[in-house]
Amino acid sequence: MSPKKAEQCVMDLIDLFHKYTNPDDTIDKDGLLEMLKEYFPHFLKACYTLGKDYLSGVFEDNDRNKDKKIQFSEFLSVLGSIATDYHNHSHGAKLCSGDDE
Repeated sequence: MSPKKAEQCVMDLIDLFHKYTNPDDTIDKDGLLEMLKEYFPHFLKACYTLGKDYLSGVFEDNDRNKDKKIQFSEFLSVLGSIATDYHNHSHGAKLCSGDDE
């Protein structure tokens, strides 16, 4: 039986995380920024257009335990904030507006 679409999406997120992880199964700052530039160029361009430097604080804001590494749960927080922004965009908000409504 093949996975359902939602299950495949989760497995794809895990694969994306592993593409950028170090041997300790974490992502460093350079890896996170590289991943965002490669996989979210339209989002980053929208941020830049609005005068927002999304990349400047994304690592520090999501490294909750301040160990200078992004664990999988922290990675999901990064993607969750981007997904929330895209959801708001689907309802008419500007992309990268940061509205949590």
